[in-house]
Amino acid sequence: MVIINRERCIQCMLCVEVCPFNVMINKDGKPQLDPQKKCLDCMHCGAACPEKAIDFHDRPGLLDREVVDLKGEFPKALNSLLLQRRSYRSFDERKVPKDLLEEALWLASYAPSAKNQRPAKWIVIDDLQIIKQMMEEIINYTGQENISPEIAQEYAAGRNVVFGTANTILVGYGSSKAINPTVDIALETHTAELFLQARGIGTCWAGYFARLSNVVPYIKEKLGLNEEEKVFTALMIGYPKNEEYLHIPSRKKDPDIKWI
Repeated sequence: MVIINRERCIQCMLCVEVCPFNVMINKDGKPQLDPQKKCLDCMHCGAACPEKAIDFHDRPGLLDREVVDLKGEFPKALNSLLLQRRSYRSFDERKVPKDLLEEALWLASYAPSAKNQRPAKWIVIDDLQIIKQMMEEIINYTGQENISPEIAQEYAAGRNVVFGTANTILVGYGSSKAINPTVDIALETHTAELFLQARGIGTCWAGYFARLSNVVPYIKEKLGLNEEEKVFTALMIGYPKNEEYLHIPSRKKDPDIKWI
């Protein structure tokens, strides 16, 4: 819940104007929360307040960080980052620093989320023995169930299509009962991915692992998810090995856009 600091509030009503669900209302010339509605804690009000007069009940309402002007050269740099993002599957032996992963996931928590529920939780697997054992269990399971035969075929030929050569796997999971966990967790995963690639760290969406982790008994047990929780995303992460992309390829089709 947000709290209005009456000593700093100047009754400008900007908080009322930006509140997406009209939870913040004008009461006798002063902003206050409508007791009949539930606040989403989205903090649009705090971001708009010119006097920093809105806080959470248990933490400061605003980060002590400089707001950087995003105009100028930044849009050009962002354009390049988005065009140069690639799916890397071959990595060297260097470990990605823990603090970089934590910063990526902290930034990811600012991605959009349905009703600000933020269901995303994370597991980082950076033990090569565990990754190897998971791969063996996947080979066994897909063989027994007669699904995705290409996984075993490629593995026998020396190519791991599930994990590549990554020594770190990021697992995004959360409650399957959230409003829109599939999109929420995918958005956070992609946000983390863009930050990591901007720092020279390669990533690849591990779709096989994300799907199979919900059905392979050993993996489900190892991840320790409860009955409500489900894996929605997974990333291979590492420093690219012998991969340097010098050009931006054309996509096979342009966006399909309809204007109404």
